[in-house]
Amino acid sequence: MQKIPSMFQNLPFFENITFKEVDQLAENFALHLVRSGVKKGDRVAFRLPPSQETVALFFAIWKLRACVCPLSLRIPESQIEAHLSRLDAKCFIDSFPLSLQIRKPLYAPLPTPSALLFTSGSSGNPKIAVLALSSLLANAKEVVKALNLCPGDQWLLQLPLYHVGGIGIILRCHLAGASITLDPRKTTPTHVSAVPTQLYRSTPRYPHLKSLLIGGAPIASYPEKLPCHLSYGLTEMGSLVTTKLRPEFCEGRPILGFPLPGREVRLSAEGEIEVRGTCLFEGYWEGGTIHSKSTADGWFATGDLGSFSEQGLSILGRRDRQFISGGENIQPEEIEHAFLGLPGVIAALVFAQENPEYGHVPAAFLQMLPPFPTVASIQSALKERLPKFKIPLSILFKAELLNQGSKLNIKNFI
Repeated sequence: MQKIPSMFQNLPFFENITFKEVDQLAENFALHLVRSGVKKGDRVAFRLPPSQETVALFFAIWKLRACVCPLSLRIPESQIEAHLSRLDAKCFIDSFPLSLQIRKPLYAPLPTPSALLFTSGSSGNPKIAVLALSSLLANAKEVVKALNLCPGDQWLLQLPLYHVGGIGIILRCHLAGASITLDPRKTTPTHVSAVPTQLYRSTPRYPHLKSLLIGGAPIASYPEKLPCHLSYGLTEMGSLVTTKLRPEFCEGRPILGFPLPGREVRLSAEGEIEVRGTCLFEGYWEGGTIHSKSTADGWFATGDLGSFSEQGLSILGRRDRQFISGGENIQPEEIEHAFLGLPGVIAALVFAQENPEYGHVPAAFLQMLPPFPTVASIQSALKERLPKFKIPLSILFKAELLNQGSKLNIKNFI
């Protein structure tokens, strides 16, 4: 079995379990997997909430040089089989004690990848990114340095483990000798990862907080008294690409700093962000094949539009969300940023609505705090921030907008 080395065997990995005990649990899980026929390169799928056992399962699979395939807890039961078929999984786990549903894969085991992760995607059929453990560790290593993560620190695990951000927390704490906490009421976290929606629900107030890492969606402001690191990252790069402590804003958009060591960023002639580095993924998995999407010299086109200043990178939006209205280019994220600057707006989703005169016009869904304003008052407030042709004529209110970062599928909201 592959050893996952750790210099911190006697330090707590969770509130009440040490690195050594997590490693032993992983060994037990690995033996169970071997006895069930799992071998190097096999794709092991699971759908489990964050827990000590789930973290140990990640390490158990990696000990066998097999491939972790975590499924979203949000997908309905009726879609699980379709996800397992796309992954071509050798087995599926949905509970502890380990109970494996053994399957018959159509394709050969993968020789090197360690993780197959569904991306959030901007289409109805998310891609499956293929990452090596070495890439995930390369990303985690530099984040440990950037955020000064040390033995004795605690990272609050409130991101799902089917996202690269949650997996990154596991590996950062593993490399640094820091512990993971699942319940902030019983501990005092020093590091917290959050998406902007979580900040609207409650502002973290922990006495020993060293870093509040924010990313995954547009943000118009942040708690300036807290040690906030705003970030840009993506599944295909194994998590973070840039991060900046207490960044400034330019035209309503945060400046997210420069690439961490081991990453490179450039803009194409069209303004699309391209990345490369030691943490870049191997490609997308489909039909038994890994399809590389990087250029011959290692650059990957992210689909995100950006700009550079002396302070670093800013994100303008998604290339595939841009549309034309009466001959004018509309970037929905620009309008969403304007909405987020209005009082009471928690989340905004702008999309193209067909129009006989202009072809398409912007429309919007808003999630807001009460008291709710009128549509006319919102449109009036936007006049100070946007030209008339960018102000949505149709504004609808939703109880909740699912957080999917900047990659949104309008079908989820209609």
